[in-house]
Amino acid sequence: MFQLYRFSDDDSIWWRLVSPNGRGIARSTLALPTGDAARASVESVRATAATLVPVLRLTDTYRWQWVLTLDDVPVVQGIGDQDRRVRCAHACRNFVLLAPGAAVEPVISTYRRTGAPPRSARAAR
Repeated sequence: MFQLYRFSDDDSIWWRLVSPNGRGIARSTLALPTGDAARASVESVRATAATLVPVLRLTDTYRWQWVLTLDDVPVVQGIGDQDRRVRCAHACRNFVLLAPGAAVEPVISTYRRTGAPPRSARAAR
């Protein structure tokens, strides 16, 4: 299911695809200004998931992360990282297979941020 959410200290809306057990699979790469913009972003990703280009990257800590791009611009980012490239590729494929049929929650959830806010939020204070 796609979930729309925001943080209590920010008005921007994000989306993520969560599995039935509540674990995050992937998320939007950009914050969106409104719920309607977030829903439109989800619909765009659902419609084009099969045509997005996967990019697998090895991190500085020798873990693998994936993103899906459109015209070399990241659109979807995998949540978490994997210890092997093959697992990373599998996680990316799972998103591509699950996204088109996933429902969208009708409400926007609000969460309290547990880490430091992004620099843009700290500069505004």
